[in-house]
Amino acid sequence: MLGSSDQVRDHFFNPRNGGALEGANAVGEAGSLSAGHALRLMLRVNPETEVIEEARFQSFGGFPAIAAGSVLTELVQGKSVAEARLLTGADIAQALGGLPEDQMQSPAMGAQALAAALAVFTGEPLPVPQPVTPLTVSPRQSFVPIAPTHPSQPRVAREVPLSPAEEAAEVARILEQMRAVFRADGGDVELMEFSGSRVQVHLTGACKGCQMASLTLGGLQKRIADALGRPIRVIPVAKS
Repeated sequence: MLGSSDQVRDHFFNPRNGGALEGANAVGEAGSLSAGHALRLMLRVNPETEVIEEARFQSFGGFPAIAAGSVLTELVQGKSVAEARLLTGADIAQALGGLPEDQMQSPAMGAQALAAALAVFTGEPLPVPQPVTPLTVSPRQSFVPIAPTHPSQPRVAREVPLSPAEEAAEVARILEQMRAVFRADGGDVELMEFSGSRVQVHLTGACKGCQMASLTLGGLQKRIADALGRPIRVIPVAKS
């Protein structure tokens, strides 16, 4: 990160709006996990005013991809769909204080994800994906999963709460069912601890350190909250 702007460093070390967005009605993706960098942009757009009320992102890649996803969410929140359409990769790069040519793939990827999300909202054909240049990853480069930032609320609260033993059994059952989803992505998930409203899990394989795993963690969190009838938060942890 030597030579990076203050804005890039700030958005990398303090990413805004990371994680899955419940209730998103516009989701766009760009890039490729196999190429080493990918971005998912999730928007909640008011259908009456067409104003983007909330935006979140999940990214896989180096620090430019994380910074670009973070600043993009700030750029689009509060804008109308028509205004958001005008944002370009150059606008994203400018908001980050400028990027060298070899890092411009990340803001371009952000613009592609935005265009795809807006097309989903308006019902238009998805834009043709642009080729992604494979990313050469340094052995020192690390990817940190973005956990769901707040607990999931259940669809319906239980009139008669489950006993602690029944809750533990339900969490274990759901986690076992969801392992197939994680394994399909080339990884796995293991229950480490369940206490109060916190479910701690350990990710392995391709899921380990992959920010795209956050969406699956969000789905796991929501299923557990609905089953237990109370707010639950799933947190990825390392084995001691």
